Amino acid sequence: MHSDKEQGPSPRYGYLLLAALILVVAAALMAGLWQAPRLLGDPTATPLPPASEPAVTAAPTEAAATEAPTITALLTQVDDAAGTIVFEVQAEVPPGRRIEEVLFWYDTQAGNEVKRFDGPFADEASLSYRLDARGEGLTRTLTNTAPLDYWWLVRDSTGDDVRLGDQVPLGPYLRSLVTAPAPEPATEGVAWSAWETEHFRLYFVPDTAAERDRVEIGALAEDALAAISEKLEVDFDGQMDIYLTPRVFWQGGAAYGDKVQLISYLDRNYTAVEVWSYFTHEGTHALAQGFLQQKEDGGGPDSVLVEGLAVWASGGHYSREPIDAWAATVAASDDYIPLGELRFGSFHTFQHETAYLESASFVKYLIETYGLEPFKELYGRASGRAGYDDMLVEELYGKSYHELENDWLAYLETVEPTPEQVERWELKVRAFDLMRRYETEMDPDARILPSTPPPEWTSDTLQIFTRRLNEPENIVLETALIAALERLYEGDAAKVEALLDDVEAALDEGKDPDAASFQAREDILELLARQDAAVLRADADAYRETLVPGSSLALPRAVEEALAPPYTAYWQELARVELSEDGQRARAQVLLHADLAGGEGPESEPQLFSLSLIRSGRGWLVLERQQTAVELSMPPVAGD
Repeated sequence: MHSDKEQGPSPRYGYLLLAALILVVAAALMAGLWQAPRLLGDPTATPLPPASEPAVTAAPTEAAATEAPTITALLTQVDDAAGTIVFEVQAEVPPGRRIEEVLFWYDTQAGNEVKRFDGPFADEASLSYRLDARGEGLTRTLTNTAPLDYWWLVRDSTGDDVRLGDQVPLGPYLRSLVTAPAPEPATEGVAWSAWETEHFRLYFVPDTAAERDRVEIGALAEDALAAISEKLEVDFDGQMDIYLTPRVFWQGGAAYGDKVQLISYLDRNYTAVEVWSYFTHEGTHALAQGFLQQKEDGGGPDSVLVEGLAVWASGGHYSREPIDAWAATVAASDDYIPLGELRFGSFHTFQHETAYLESASFVKYLIETYGLEPFKELYGRASGRAGYDDMLVEELYGKSYHELENDWLAYLETVEPTPEQVERWELKVRAFDLMRRYETEMDPDARILPSTPPPEWTSDTLQIFTRRLNEPENIVLETALIAALERLYEGDAAKVEALLDDVEAALDEGKDPDAASFQAREDILELLARQDAAVLRADADAYRETLVPGSSLALPRAVEEALAPPYTAYWQELARVELSEDGQRARAQVLLHADLAGGEGPESEPQLFSLSLIRSGRGWLVLERQQTAVELSMPPVAGD
């Protein structure tokens, strides 16, 4: 007989152990089932098309050492014959967090619809996306390089995220599938946005410079109105409509009936006309409509009176200018146009600046010699018919038009322009003739001047006036014109002459301009294109290659901040370039057009930045980058 210590466990204890084991197994199974949805993703998420179905694999890991979301690997597998690319990302987040969301973007029309992988997933995951080019196409949108740009973004449960991208080479078959985007359809109707001030309704196209600067534009328009109201000795209590178009047309301004005005407003305005001058010139046309008196036979003042008044009231055409000194220069030259020809010829077929200048000086002479009231009477009663207007002039001034013209010319003989004024006038005529030649040959839509105001435009006209050309050759020539005209206003004749020589050489058929200033602009455009692509795909190495080593922009934290936003579009539009005398430094102004996944981030209207650049070898690098703002104000009042 054995003692109790030598016997095995009783059946009662065995049953208890078995029950405990069953409970442990059941608990483990329940925990696994609870975890499964978090490993496989949200089962309610909208599935992607079969050809592009994301494959997700994830598994719990040991506690990660990372302190922030980290993309540990980017992998791609190209099957050129099948026309497919598999993109894969491997990522991890700190312990105690989970991967909440993953975004994937690539540079095609389909890829611009950002792919979303909704979690939560585990703290370490691998996700993949299969692109079937034959199914969804390869319509490129932002870049035209042979490799395809892409990026992944991983966001964790605390909201921290990381973005990283790269390029994948395309084989011969995939390259054969690449197509350019189809032209955008004609605009059926632009929903003009509006901004009101006391005396103006400003209309502008959304997401343009005019929307960005609407407050400053409104304040400037009010200041300009106050200035010309005082000059014309009139009061205005109503509101005028001004349409601000984001492209250049003619010299950039036009006035219609009912005080409606059309004005070019854009950062790359290659007329370089000062903004306040548009408001005073076209505003004078609008206010002067109040001088007009009803006539049985219709008609109105001739262009000498109309344009002369606007330039006189503005103190110049495009800027403050020495009206009489320049008119004396013209009167003493073979370029002088008799007033009779200007009055009854085709005014706008004459050399533009000469016709406007002569008219302004003649009107200025009439007002300063005989007073403003007789001129207002002449303006209001004139018919544009020679016989009637000649008698009207005799009635108001006691002299004929011919006698008044001779008196004015005699006065101009007493004016002695300085050599600098003569040189500046000649450069102005040459510069604007070249500007109009550029319009005719390389931006022909800029020579269109609609006969009706914007509310009556067709869709084709809207299409023209809401777009501008952005080909490299257009940007190079336009920034050169801007530099020349701005230097003209600053009085730097030698630099103006050199830039105009470059522009003329570029426009002359068969001539290839050997101009350092043009090559610099082309190189800066190439630099910006490389930087745009690097920022877009969050490629830190490629981005640093566009920066001056050791600069504040190249610091790790600055690079991280620059690449963090999930951009789906990023383009720095070159608006201005100013080169140093030795050609080793440059200041550039760029207009940033950017879109982000989900529409979150910077304001939608383009933002303006100032860049400082340094030449490096045969190219350029960015040293500094600062956001800037347009400053709009009236100039000081100056005498002739």
